[in-house]
Amino acid sequence: MESWQLLINTALLGTGRQALPELQASDALYDALLHIRQDTENDREEVLLKSGALLMNFRQAGMMPLVLPEATITACLPESKPYCHPDAVGSLTQVLTLGSIALTRLWMEHCANAGCIVPARLLPLLLEEAKGNRKLREPLMACYGNRGQWLSQLNPDWQAMLATETTTIEEDAWTTGTLSQRSEALTKVRVTNPEEGLQMLMDIWKQENAATKAELMDCLRTGLSAADIAWLQEATTEKSLKVKEKAWKLLRRLPLSNIVQTYWQLIKTAIQAVDGQLITSDLALPLPAEVYQSGIDKLPPSAINMTDETYQLQQLVAHVPCSFFTTYLEQDMSTCLQWLTAAGFEESLLTAAIRFEEEAWIIAILENTHTFYPDVFHHAPPKVLEAYALRFVEKEGSGVILRMGAAKEEWGITFTQQVFRFVAMHPYSYNMNFFLELAHLLPIAILESDEKSYFGDILYNQQAWKNLRDKLFELIRCKAIMLQHFHSSTPQ
Repeated sequence: MESWQLLINTALLGTGRQALPELQASDALYDALLHIRQDTENDREEVLLKSGALLMNFRQAGMMPLVLPEATITACLPESKPYCHPDAVGSLTQVLTLGSIALTRLWMEHCANAGCIVPARLLPLLLEEAKGNRKLREPLMACYGNRGQWLSQLNPDWQAMLATETTTIEEDAWTTGTLSQRSEALTKVRVTNPEEGLQMLMDIWKQENAATKAELMDCLRTGLSAADIAWLQEATTEKSLKVKEKAWKLLRRLPLSNIVQTYWQLIKTAIQAVDGQLITSDLALPLPAEVYQSGIDKLPPSAINMTDETYQLQQLVAHVPCSFFTTYLEQDMSTCLQWLTAAGFEESLLTAAIRFEEEAWIIAILENTHTFYPDVFHHAPPKVLEAYALRFVEKEGSGVILRMGAAKEEWGITFTQQVFRFVAMHPYSYNMNFFLELAHLLPIAILESDEKSYFGDILYNQQAWKNLRDKLFELIRCKAIMLQHFHSSTPQ
């Protein structure tokens, strides 16, 4: 209606600049508006507001109410697990106040492990927290009980959020689902039956475009075995460059594939054991065309202090299992590692050990190396990795702290001391927000540690470190109280 729009425009402009013009309306409504305008006790603002109130009610009176289907809210099932002890709940409240997602997740994990559930009054708050942080969703679902499941269905945001964590693969997802659903379906099959998964991919291969083929090929990393070699070798002849690259990448992870065996034969022409010593010689370049097609590169023009022969040989070594050398050189792992490291192949060996999941070689290399390798931090056992990180925390502190932040187990006291020592020397590079996400890794024993014993005579900003340390210790004390409550309390 024109009168309503005129009123809105006047309100936006302001009655100080323009009084509300006379509004046109039907007889009864017009008389009411005219009465408001002619009332001398009403100033401009009152005329505007009273007219607006009248028009708004008139507009609403002429609207049909929204018709909704009958609401069917089922009653929540009774809880089958006990609620967490009030003391433990109190520690959760403190954790939420501090804003540590890491400790919130740790609390939920302990709650679930204790066979307890979260009190109902905290569920809306935790569901909102989980909506903004995916790391909290799975642990929350393990301890939110029947009430949490029921409550999540009443909020579209919570329902959609938790649905992404519990989606099951329907039988027809492979044929009619989205690409991500199809990938998930294929990966699931590869976990239990790799051969069936490969056959599924082969059955639909010809009808898919290159982008879809490349995406689905990534699923073959799950359950990858020698049984996949023949088909992957055939895939290297595809027209799509991306599909070829994926096929070669997978073949390079299979020790029995033709390409890895070709690499190994080339290596043996350049590396031999003679009279108890390792002898290296130059590769005969160029290498076979298939080797370059598979992903081995030639020396870039910008490289210095290295020959093309050495550059390509290092790549070949990085693409064969380290265990090949113990048989070929007829030496134990320690001797092979010593020889090959002295010849400049340490980094290549570590890359190969990671690629072929040779944990013993990874451990041996980390225990003997003097080089910091950032890419190894997801592939070594926790204790070995921490000992390795401890050797480099002083010189490579930023890289070490960043990568150890992804650790699955709590840091040791010695490593934590050295991290604090490094942070004290770089107080403006690390703030409380950074450590909020590492709180689950900080050991409680650090609270009783004598700072002077590990700080030594380093130069650092004492006031800046003190401010950060006080906040850190508050966070660690909160963790200590939380764990104490779970260890000493009984469910309610």
